[in-house]
Amino acid sequence: MRYLVLALLCLGFTQTLVAQKKEIKVADKYFEDERYSQALHYYLDAYKYNPSDAYVNFKMAQCYVELFDANKALKHINKAIEFSKKVSNEMIFCKAQAYHLGHSFDIAIEFYKESDPGHTNIKEVAKKIQECEYGKKYISNPTGAKVLNMGELINSPEDDVLPKITADRSKMYFTSKRAGSTGGRINPEDIYISLNKGGSWSRPAKVSSLCTENNDGCVGLSPDGQEMFLFKGINGGDVFESKLEGDKWTNPSPMFINTEDKESTVTMSPDGNTLYFVRKPKGGQSDIYVVRKNYGGKWITPRRLSSAINTPYDEESPFMHPDGKTLYFSSKGHSSMGGYDIFKSELQPNGSWSKPENLGSPINTAGDDFCFVISANGSWGYYSSAKNGGYGKQDLYTIRMPIAARKHELALLKGKVEEEFTNKPVEADITITDNEAGDVVAKFKSNSKTGEYLVSLPAGKNYGITIEKEGHLFHSENVTLPEGKEFIELNKDIKLVNIKPGSKVVLNNIFFDVGKYTIKKESYPELNKVKDLLSSNPSMVIEISGHTDNTGDADANLKLSEMRAKAVVDYLTSKGAKSSQLEYKGYGSSQPIAPNNTATGRQKNRRTEFEIKK
Repeated sequence: MRYLVLALLCLGFTQTLVAQKKEIKVADKYFEDERYSQALHYYLDAYKYNPSDAYVNFKMAQCYVELFDANKALKHINKAIEFSKKVSNEMIFCKAQAYHLGHSFDIAIEFYKESDPGHTNIKEVAKKIQECEYGKKYISNPTGAKVLNMGELINSPEDDVLPKITADRSKMYFTSKRAGSTGGRINPEDIYISLNKGGSWSRPAKVSSLCTENNDGCVGLSPDGQEMFLFKGINGGDVFESKLEGDKWTNPSPMFINTEDKESTVTMSPDGNTLYFVRKPKGGQSDIYVVRKNYGGKWITPRRLSSAINTPYDEESPFMHPDGKTLYFSSKGHSSMGGYDIFKSELQPNGSWSKPENLGSPINTAGDDFCFVISANGSWGYYSSAKNGGYGKQDLYTIRMPIAARKHELALLKGKVEEEFTNKPVEADITITDNEAGDVVAKFKSNSKTGEYLVSLPAGKNYGITIEKEGHLFHSENVTLPEGKEFIELNKDIKLVNIKPGSKVVLNNIFFDVGKYTIKKESYPELNKVKDLLSSNPSMVIEISGHTDNTGDADANLKLSEMRAKAVVDYLTSKGAKSSQLEYKGYGSSQPIAPNNTATGRQKNRRTEFEIKK
């Protein structure tokens, strides 16, 4: 009987050993493929069979390092060292990494040094020690940013990543592996949207039209939210684009930037003429590339950004701010304190980039910090992180940016385009013109279902904004934002009027010097629009009218307004408009459209209009 019990015990031990080896074999395969969550699952099963196994504890510690759990990494690397017959340099290095992740930088530095007694890993150890030194600097001098978890309404028990926002922070798209995915357990990633209602984010809803049986991730969004970039794991990793038509997203189509390498996160400049994206060759480092449109509107060959941005290490998740010059990105190089840190760099007038600036603590940590985006006003940032105490594996976080980081120079123009009397939303063509240069900067459309539009206008230019729809008179707006002028948001709902006798339009981009009637060249793009309108409607007759405020001598104002109206007519006829289609009249201060007791009101009253007479 005693021998039978012994035999059964031996058999049980053998079966346990076989089972543990099987778990370890599967785990090692996942570990080699850098699929650390899956590897950890099998190492945990093996650990249950023998918690004193030095190898299993070591591999678990390495997984926890890759998954940014410093406490569990330290627990298991200590066990690995305790139960190991011979402590390897790799184990000491792993222990240094665990302390590094936990921001115990001085202790980490000592273990990094101890891990390389023969100086065979001197380059990597030196890099890690430098990261710890940067970490000490940033942690001891926090920026004042406030980092907050977005809460269980937004986050799930699974990965929630890649937040992408519209410039006005009204909508946020993100990618989630939460339960109920279209692709099931095999391909769990879907795209979700949350709306900002009065400063609070709504419960996320799946963007079902963009979710397939495969993994679907939103990796980029145009500033106005009308164009989305999606990642699909085909052909090594490709990017697709979809456009919002009304409330429906078009079927995603592959982008021209795709190659046999992996292309991933994409960001668009506010004028839509430049894209920044990440490309990673197989076995190589990920770098940020740029591609621009030529004067004919065609995309030219992408090129890798200079060493001012790209380092010998990985760069990821670029985000071009709506100011058109501030690039945020993540890097394992530069002055990173460990893993990916978030940096910003500004595009200089000569085309070079400023030295990247680390966003510091508490935004950056010794773990991976990326997928960062920021609102147009610079006040709110968003990113995903696997911080301790979250609701899931990766959570979405919001950042109240420090005041010093909010100095973005741009104007945000937003509103709705509707018909004048029906208030029906209109899909209108919106053209942005640099009035001084006479160049078209960008073209957009308002949303066909809502009429909503959103335009980002970087500082330093006098912009003419023209809103056009067939069968309606064009509407114009002017936004002038000098260099150095900080963020302003302008809300402007547009009412387009039908082409019919009696309809009037204020020409907001006609400029004269004070007290003079010589037309400034910044007026030419808008005047050319009037000329084109007349050419398209040969039977139309319009009256050009000049108006002033009530300051100064009334007779002088009347004369000045008449001479300005005449100057407009003279310009139009010089460009080929028929004189039979044009009349002019000066009204002085007799027809105000705003009170004259404020500077803003007087500015509105100093205007040039045209009215359709027949």
